[in-house]
Amino acid sequence: MIPYRSSDLSEISTHVRQQVSEIEHLLREGDMEHATWQPDETSWSLVGHVAHMAVVNEPYVDAIEAALDQAPNSGSVGSSDRWKHPAVSIWFVRQNEPPPRLRIRTFKAMNPDPGTTPEQALSDIGRTHERLLAVIESARGRDLGRIRFGSPFLPLLRLSVGTAIGLIVAHTDRHIWLMREVNQRRGGG
Repeated sequence: MIPYRSSDLSEISTHVRQQVSEIEHLLREGDMEHATWQPDETSWSLVGHVAHMAVVNEPYVDAIEAALDQAPNSGSVGSSDRWKHPAVSIWFVRQNEPPPRLRIRTFKAMNPDPGTTPEQALSDIGRTHERLLAVIESARGRDLGRIRFGSPFLPLLRLSVGTAIGLIVAHTDRHIWLMREVNQRRGGG
């Protein structure tokens, strides 16, 4: 869900709120054993997925905030003006959309803390997504295709602010999909 116009941001904000609600539902529908159950030693629990989302999404929100702060405010753009995003960034966002088409190896810096509690994971992802919503609101009227920065995890990958927002949304959708899969493997949900 990459924004191509300022008018797309309202739909994305609504979707981000729905994501947080879905994450809370998936994590709270069982007990602690359910939330921390892993299908196998190479798969994450529900808590692991939520903690991972916060670990990855927060640096992207930080980078988006910094990029918006550093970019000159070159005047507003109309809600019908279409933004242009880097093709490689669009491809990268699409690779993160569910269902997972390819397994993306996680960098060590992106691994969740195995000691994270369900409450801490929910708090972290809730805070990160609240910040994302504030960033989306502050970005209204700016050309989110023109403002660019290097990925916090792979600096050679240049993202526009719009594709970075899309990446956070796609990454979160991907892990919500994977959380549902964990529930199905456990026999719940």
